[in-house]
Amino acid sequence: MDPTTDALSLLLSTLKEHPRGMSVSDLAAAVGINRNTVSRYLDVLLVSGQVEMETYGKAKVFYLSQRVPIAAMLNFSSDLVLVLDRDRRIVQANDAVCTFAGRERDDIIGNGIEASPLAAFDHPLIRSRITDALNGREVTEELRFLRHDEELFFRIKFLPTVFNDGAPGVTIILEDITEGRRAEEALRESELLFRSLVENISDLILNVDETCTFTYVSPKSREILGYAPEEMLGKTPCDFMVPEKADRVREEFTALFADPEPRVLFEWTMLHRDGSTVILDVSGTPVYDMIGDFTGYRVVCRDVTERVRAVKRVAQWKSFLYSVVNNVPSMVFVREVDGNTFVFSNRAAESFLGMTQEEMAGKRAADLFPPEMAAFFADGGQEMLEMSAGREENVHLPTGESISMKKIPIFNSRGVLRYMLGIAEDVTDRAAAEDLLVAERDRAQGYLDAAGVMIAVIGADGTINLVNRRGSEILGYAEEDLAGKNWFATVVPERLRDRLGQNYLRLVAGEFEPPAFEESPVVTRDGREQLILWHNALLRDADGNVVAMVSSGEVVAE
Repeated sequence: MDPTTDALSLLLSTLKEHPRGMSVSDLAAAVGINRNTVSRYLDVLLVSGQVEMETYGKAKVFYLSQRVPIAAMLNFSSDLVLVLDRDRRIVQANDAVCTFAGRERDDIIGNGIEASPLAAFDHPLIRSRITDALNGREVTEELRFLRHDEELFFRIKFLPTVFNDGAPGVTIILEDITEGRRAEEALRESELLFRSLVENISDLILNVDETCTFTYVSPKSREILGYAPEEMLGKTPCDFMVPEKADRVREEFTALFADPEPRVLFEWTMLHRDGSTVILDVSGTPVYDMIGDFTGYRVVCRDVTERVRAVKRVAQWKSFLYSVVNNVPSMVFVREVDGNTFVFSNRAAESFLGMTQEEMAGKRAADLFPPEMAAFFADGGQEMLEMSAGREENVHLPTGESISMKKIPIFNSRGVLRYMLGIAEDVTDRAAAEDLLVAERDRAQGYLDAAGVMIAVIGADGTINLVNRRGSEILGYAEEDLAGKNWFATVVPERLRDRLGQNYLRLVAGEFEPPAFEESPVVTRDGREQLILWHNALLRDADGNVVAMVSSGEVVAE
């Protein structure tokens, strides 16, 4: 706790017990603090409005303020409020200032702005306006302020202020107008974007009369069809189509002119000037003159050539993916969550289950799989909803096969769970190989444990990867207690740790080779030192980098 805060609290509580007031001497005697210190603390309380003072002759009597302190009123404001005296020292700062600065009020008050946590506001403009306010002139400015990666804007008011003793001061009110400025910027950007969109609309606008002749062509015709607008005026859409496409469009327009519809949609395939085809999505709206007679159509054409081609590419890609999934060696299943029935399976699944895809469609897990697999693939939707990255499980079938299974939830674009993707793979051979590997590992561990010397494997970072049974006995640790710990911090005597640790880093870096034999002590768990004769060998990866050191050691008889 801050001693100043404690002293101020003690003074306030003492004054509370003496509502009629106390002199400086009385307060000093009551709280056990010297008179000069009490006088300074009372000045702080006076400035903050927490106490009031009355003068009786030469005596000054202090009592708790009966008014709401100005500091409390300022703290209600969301604006940043600072009060400066004539020497430009901060004598008051509200909560908003403390929050903005990220500091306690005591760290701010009593400092000039340039020496306070608000030093970023020590700007020539602000200094000038403080001078104006001290001279009695109220000023308002706007200021841009960079804070970390954020740009902030403030409207700052400098208000002339007079203290109780008649001394001049300044009240500075900083209103955060960042959101308003950002909104204005966003509005300007939106207006520019809208104007640019109107001026550079990507659609081709056409007007056709009752004879299907162009009466207006927008400038976009150059980009979409390669023709200037004037080259197309007086012609019909059919003049820019191959004959078989033109015949269909003539029939469409004949029907539309006979019975105009409020909005029609169709597709045109037109010819670019370079001879390539351009596919357009066409939206037509009938146009009427002032007396209501039909005069033609206003047509908006959007170039969808790439989209149509993309759709074809997607269809081809889907066909390719279907072919891939259908021919992978793993079994693939898709279950519809709502009906809890299977809607897809690949050839590997057909071969494993002895059923065709058509025979499997619409069936449930219990109808398709052995019991050991059915329970996994038949789990309900709730479990699938709680899954984030799928779930895996291995089962052994009575037939001796080992099956690795995985299921993955599939959601639609609205986040609704629709399907379960199941993948199963026969890993019988892999499981046998893993069992063999485990057996070989256990055999190697057995050899290490049977050795009559300490054997330790230390990683390149000094971490203990392995200590055999004899090493654990010498050191007094259980084998599992040493794995993962730092060798030098755990078993090397403190007086040697830094030197041996640095030597080890140099050794790993390839600066030198370890000596064939060396004597070095270790510290056992109970604090005893044991001298060991070490034989060291480095382990390297395929690139020749040191990945660990294997050390075998024997206790040196005393």
